[in-house]
Amino acid sequence: MAIMSEWLTALEDIDALIAQYLTDGDVDSEKLAQQLHDRQALLDQIAASPQRPNNQQWSEALARTETLIDALEGHKADAAKRLLQQRKGKQSVQLYKKFQ
Repeated sequence: MAIMSEWLTALEDIDALIAQYLTDGDVDSEKLAQQLHDRQALLDQIAASPQRPNNQQWSEALARTETLIDALEGHKADAAKRLLQQRKGKQSVQLYKKFQ
């Protein structure tokens, strides 16, 4: 059971890093992607293990997962909005240059 506890603690640490990346003003997408990859690998280890996680720790991990998903979706929506604004700005500049 000790290894499962270590994995769940590592998962908690990774979740904290991901949450911090998402709250920073400028997100480093490579670091975020690496942490998400590490998180997925750890979840795969937990799922493949014959040991079952502690109910309380697992419930907390599930709650953090939902929170992270919401934060990632919010970040994705913000990034899409900024991209759309940037594209509209480029189109406006191109249109302006066309009439010069």
